[in-house]
Amino acid sequence: MTRLKAPAVPTRPLLLIDAGNTRIKWAWIASGVDALPEAPDAAPWQHAGARTHDQLAELVEDWRDCHVTGVAPPEVWISAVAGPALRDALTARIARVFDGARVRIAASEAATAGLRNGYREPGQLGTDRWVGAVGARHVWPDTALLLVTAGTATTLDVITPDGLFAGGLILPGITLMMRALSRNTAQLPEVDIAYLSTRDVVVPPWADNTQDAIALGCITAQAGAIAQTWQMLQAQYPGPARCVLSGGARTALAPHLRMPFQMHDNLVLLGLQVLARARREDAAPPG
Repeated sequence: MTRLKAPAVPTRPLLLIDAGNTRIKWAWIASGVDALPEAPDAAPWQHAGARTHDQLAELVEDWRDCHVTGVAPPEVWISAVAGPALRDALTARIARVFDGARVRIAASEAATAGLRNGYREPGQLGTDRWVGAVGARHVWPDTALLLVTAGTATTLDVITPDGLFAGGLILPGITLMMRALSRNTAQLPEVDIAYLSTRDVVVPPWADNTQDAIALGCITAQAGAIAQTWQMLQAQYPGPARCVLSGGARTALAPHLRMPFQMHDNLVLLGLQVLARARREDAAPPG
């Protein structure tokens, strides 16, 4: 008697969500988590986008449009640093739209996916920084890394060649720096980050007007912190090293960096995908 082979169970789609302080970035992978990118510019995301916090209804419609009828509900991985209220709102909406969706909230751990956490208290490390480091470590293994994320805050994180998240720095983001000057002084105007894109790429050493002085001062402070950290990284780890720049303000910051660097759209989404595959492999039966 011939035994009929059971039909393959459709692979769950994967929905990755990076809920940051300003925007919610996401990616949808219809084929599951098997194909991880081996190069920084090869993300296998069929759909991706971003919305502000007040666009949750539009966000849900974006995801609904990605889902194919008859396919299992998605496996969802969320990195949420914008607070529990937004995280809970996201999970509630996902549950209403995708009955049976599996939702996992990423958290900083002592070690996972080939990366060790060097924080004194691993749980205090921001989830976005940890997950982004997991993604970067996957693409650039055996390399000393300086991860620069230019967002609401600017974070500088150091990964050692043997896979240790050694620590980092947190600065006010470029916009926060410029707003602090205008809101806490009587005479200085507010300068928007879009103003930086109108400045020359070749930056003069000082400015001859107030708006340029504010913009140049804030961007130079950011670039200087990055340059100093890069020099210390190279001194401590003289082998292969790489600076990776991401975040919403990366295009404003990039022309002012004076070391080689690589751009990446979203290390957090990549890190979530790495975590999803690691979880799947751990749960697979032996053999």
